[in-house]
Formats: sequence, C-alpha cells, structure tokens
Amino acid sequence: MKGNLLRMMLAAVVLLSAFAAHAGDELQIGIWPYVSTQTLISEYHPMQVYLEKRLHRPVIFVTAPDQRTFVQRTQRGEYRYAFTAPHFARYAELDAGYVPMLRPRRNSFVVFVVDRNSPLKSIGDLRGKTVTMTDSITMIAMLALKALRENGLEPGKNVTVRHAVSHNSAVLDVTRGESDAAVTGLIIYDQLPESIRKNLRILATTGETPAMMLLANPKVPADEVANLKRMLLEFVDSPEGREFIRNLGYQGLREPTEAEMKSLDPLEEDLKKQMGNAR
Repeated sequence: MKGNLLRMMLAAVVLLSAFAAHAGDELQIGIWPYVSTQTLISEYHPMQVYLEKRLHRPVIFVTAPDQRTFVQRTQRGEYRYAFTAPHFARYAELDAGYVPMLRPRRNSFVVFVVDRNSPLKSIGDLRGKTVTMTDSITMIAMLALKALRENGLEPGKNVTVRHAVSHNSAVLDVTRGESDAAVTGLIIYDQLPESIRKNLRILATTGETPAMMLLANPKVPADEVANLKRMLLEFVDSPEGREFIRNLGYQGLREPTEAEMKSLDPLEEDLKKQMGNAR
C-alpha cells in the first residue's frame, strides 16, 4: 500500500503526460485538484487498486498544481482519461473533443460555511466580511460570486474575496479565523472529517450542479473507453466500490445525458473567457 501511495504522490508531483505511456505500461488518469493532493490520493486509492487488478497494469492518478493548469493540460489533450468539474468537462468536450463517460448520480450544491458560533445568518450578512473560495474559473466560485451579487454584495467593494488553491483549504481559512466564511460544494463539505465539520455551520445553500465527470480523450479507441466504463460500473457494485461511493457521497455512477451537458454551456462560455485572460 505504501508503494502505491508513493507512486501516486510522485506522479502528482512530476505530472507526466497521459500519452507518455505505451501499451503494457502504467495507465494514467488525470484528476482535477479540487482538494489537496493528499486527500485525492486517499479518496481514489480504492479505485486505483481495483483497476490495477482488473487491467493487470499499474494505474496512476495524475493531477496539476492548480485549477487553471489542469484545464490547460486537459485542453491540450495531455490526459488519456480525466475526472474533472462539469463545466471543465463541457469545455473539453466542445473544444478538445473529449468524450463524456460517467458522472456521480448525486448532484451537488454550492454552500457558504461559517464558524459554528458565527453570528452571521445569511449571505447578505457578509457585507464588510471576508469570504474564501477557489479560483474564479471553478463552477462553485462562479455560482458563489453570482449569489453574492444577487444579495447586493460586490467583491472588492463591500465584501472581500480571497482565493484558495482548493476547496478544503478554503474551508480551513474559516477554522483558522482568517475568513468569516468559505465557499465549497456540498459533496466536498460532506467529505470533510467530522473533526472539522463539527466546528462549522452551513450559512446558505445555492446553485445545484452536477458533480465530477469522467472523460475520455478522443484518441482513445472506443472499445477501450467502453471497457473502462464497464469496469468502473462494476467497481461501484463491489464491496470496495460501495465504500468508495459512500465515502464520496456520490450515490453511484451513471452516464451524463446530452441535456445535462448542454445545460453547462453558459458556465462553459464564462470559463472560456476567463481562460483567455489567464496569466
């Protein structure tokens, strides 16, 4: 187990291209860095072990140092397969030809969280306060900024917005007393250790969204894509897969519909504009 974890950590650091491996070598799967690398390693380890047994080859999850880099690498076709955010998935589908494969059955929501003893009662109470969220290209941040504006709050004017590298680090700003509130996804919030959640309270819930999506690079043969999809659906029905699904709160996996993908178009357009202005 230690060897597997070390191999995943090294892969996350060196960030190898998914097409660097030849037949018989390791299969690399990109995963969006929505939480810390250590958390990703722990969460996806059961899937890694299962796929290694079924495929009879090493499987490594690779990531990127930040959200924008992950999107850029996906668009360049560097990931053979990629678990990514819904609007990132739509962007990759429309502009890079990636093929949507699977998504969690459960939808998520945007949640504003505060210290459990905070006197704040609503989003409107954040006037003059500090809110931490991830990069503005993330769906959760986009929907959170929309919610702030709908409540008469303009970032940089009457509310301060800080940006964190991941959703769990945003939440930790509240626990450290560095922000009055943080923004994350409900599924991600539910995954936080009880030792952290017991000190927090959900201030507001808004913006229903799909959760993570799995994509295939357009260069991957259709039979390989179908085989991996079948294995993952069998995985979630296995004892270790059911525990994986329970721990992540996904309630299973299924194929995304065309209507679900099209519903992401407004956020995908916003994402494209922001990525065009990326530094």
